[in-house]
Amino acid sequence: MRLTENISEILELQKNLLPFREKLRGELGELILNSLQPAENFESLKKREKLLREWLDLTDHHGEFNFNASVEPVSYMFANAKRSGILSGEELLKVRLLLNAAKNIRENLAEISEKYKSIDDLRRGIRDFSPELEALSVIEDSGRLADTASQKLFNLRTEIENLKRNGRRIAQKLFDDADINNMLQERSLSWRDGRFLLLVRQEFINRFPGLAVERSSSGNSVYMEPKALSNINNNLIIKTKDEQDEERVILLALTRNILSRENAIMNAEKVIGTFDLLCACDDLIRNKKWVIPELTQKNFFRLVGARHPMLKEKAVPIDASCGEKFSTLVITGSNTGGKTVTLKTAGVLISMAWLGLPLPARDGTVIGTFDEIYADIGDEQSIEQNLSTFSSHLKKIIHILKNSTDKSLILLDELGAGTDPHEGAALGVAILETLKKRGAVTLATTHHNPIKQYALTTDGVETASMEFDIEKLQPTYHLLMGIPGRSSALLIAKRYGMPEEVLKLAQGSLDARELTAEDIMSELNERKAALDSAEREFQTTMKEAQDLKKTYQSRVAEIDFQRDKIMQAADRKAEKFIAQAEETSKEIIKSMEEAARDAARRGYTVKQRELKTLKSIIEKRNKKRTEREIENSPKPFEPAVGVTAMIAGSGIVGIINEIKNGRAYMTAGPMSVDVPLSQLIATDKKAKVATPPIDTSQLKTVESVPPSIMVRGMLVGEAMPLVENYLDRAYRANHSVVTVIHGRGEGILRREVHALCSRLSYVKSFRLGGEGEGGFGVTIVTFK
Repeated sequence: MRLTENISEILELQKNLLPFREKLRGELGELILNSLQPAENFESLKKREKLLREWLDLTDHHGEFNFNASVEPVSYMFANAKRSGILSGEELLKVRLLLNAAKNIRENLAEISEKYKSIDDLRRGIRDFSPELEALSVIEDSGRLADTASQKLFNLRTEIENLKRNGRRIAQKLFDDADINNMLQERSLSWRDGRFLLLVRQEFINRFPGLAVERSSSGNSVYMEPKALSNINNNLIIKTKDEQDEERVILLALTRNILSRENAIMNAEKVIGTFDLLCACDDLIRNKKWVIPELTQKNFFRLVGARHPMLKEKAVPIDASCGEKFSTLVITGSNTGGKTVTLKTAGVLISMAWLGLPLPARDGTVIGTFDEIYADIGDEQSIEQNLSTFSSHLKKIIHILKNSTDKSLILLDELGAGTDPHEGAALGVAILETLKKRGAVTLATTHHNPIKQYALTTDGVETASMEFDIEKLQPTYHLLMGIPGRSSALLIAKRYGMPEEVLKLAQGSLDARELTAEDIMSELNERKAALDSAEREFQTTMKEAQDLKKTYQSRVAEIDFQRDKIMQAADRKAEKFIAQAEETSKEIIKSMEEAARDAARRGYTVKQRELKTLKSIIEKRNKKRTEREIENSPKPFEPAVGVTAMIAGSGIVGIINEIKNGRAYMTAGPMSVDVPLSQLIATDKKAKVATPPIDTSQLKTVESVPPSIMVRGMLVGEAMPLVENYLDRAYRANHSVVTVIHGRGEGILRREVHALCSRLSYVKSFRLGGEGEGGFGVTIVTFK
């Protein structure tokens, strides 16, 4: 989309970008924002949108990305450096800080940006500056070259320091000389222009053994070079000049090195600035509730809850659209009612969207594709301009008619103003009709009734008005789509204190036909306001009903959960009683006489059938509970390799490794479990892999013996033989650690498993599972 400098000034676009500037952390971000141009085409715009969405996703998953965005730009220094051939130590220090910030971004984003292609492409714009950073390490934080920058510089500075030390020693001897000391203005050694000097009183200037150099600022004393320090001073000047020459040689070499990477450094500046701007956008989206608009290739826009950026919190949100069902929108209403602000809001937000920036609006905002924005906004409310003349209006509109296309967005303020009302209105209608036939998306504001009537009676043209509170005699700044507005000039004049007799004369001179149209518009506005109020009440009621529905569903789910919990506990107790009864019956039968034993067996068989029926009922209830948990899962589950899932009714969370024949083979902590796909539900919990200690001398295992066994939901009589057999086979198969999945429940199976482990001689130890291993629902068994 094309946005000329003139249109940008009319819309005051740079001022509207102030919210972004307030969030930026450095000059590089501001340079990027100031140089930002609308995307050339829709594909380019989608790339900008993708980059911003990826950044939001990255910060969602990895937190705020910290980097040094406050580094200063350095590329502006390169032009002078090319002419002079040298950068100062302070300038090279700025280069080093910039390159170091770029290096940190490149390295810190290297791992996490792999799944964010747009961010990774941006990151890759930063080249490797390791050699340059190594070379610039000779610059101290003060901008001074370090002594170790070269061996020659080190030797020279050592010699200079020795000379200074000798000079201070000689000066001390002079201070100790009483005759010399009496001649001095002050007993201190001065360093001026690279020489050691003493401040001598004026009256002793001819007696002091040395040369006068310059008079002090007071004029009462003279700086003199003692003869004893003359040789040292001469050597200091020579060595200092040699030091400066060596420093220049080093700085020249460093400058050549930096200038050879000019393009790469300029790219690094752009990348750092872009990341700074992304952080500013992120801040506005999260804290100010700005939105990334939906983008479409169609030629229309829809603004929902849009606010003018310059008005900030004072802005009244508006809903406006054009181009989808109609190509022309005529906005009417009172003076100072917000018509021009509405026009500018549309132009500014569409421009910001094509810059790739978030908007001060709500979800549902859609921005379409336009080739260029044209505007004739030169009204009283422009911050930068004075009243526009009719001729200037005509000049702008003629330019628009000559250059606009069916893909253009056109903003016309006070259409038909500045000339005879009848001729101006006729010309305004003709302009709108021409643009409508062309297919351009046009927004226009007006006070002329013929233009309002045109908007009401013409297909493809919609009307809207700025709401006006008749009782308070002031605008509300709400945009009412589909309703024409009245200018309310007399009401506003009354509000500002216009004399009553003037208002009566004006009212009497109004054309009767126009008065009727205005009255109809006023009535329509009142009805629309009533309908809007009723709609708001309806929406509030609907929201309350939805909240009540959610609360009801939540409470029903909680009741079902508690009921299942109680029933499950009861079933566990019943299973326990049944198991105990079976064991007791068997023991009693064993101790009976043969005759009585037969009779007891018959009775036991009858009771066993009854108990089997009871077990069947309990198992069905358990099955229903599992099915209910699957049905009540908050989100649908699509099993796939690598997906985290929960086994319904167990609380065990694992990662699916393989899907075969309707079963999932999962890893849950140290366990390998296979379960039917139908028993898996979605979960937000993370599967933690906690590998238990392994005896590396016994890694050889038999593939036919799995590392875990699941007996959850089984009765003690069914489960324990399986567990004992499994442990025996696992031990013989050289497993060092295995897992028994018995479930939580009432702990009956858990206690039986622990009792069995304590009896087996080859079991070294056993414990309940830890976090990520299944918790109290599993027992980890370690063999000797």
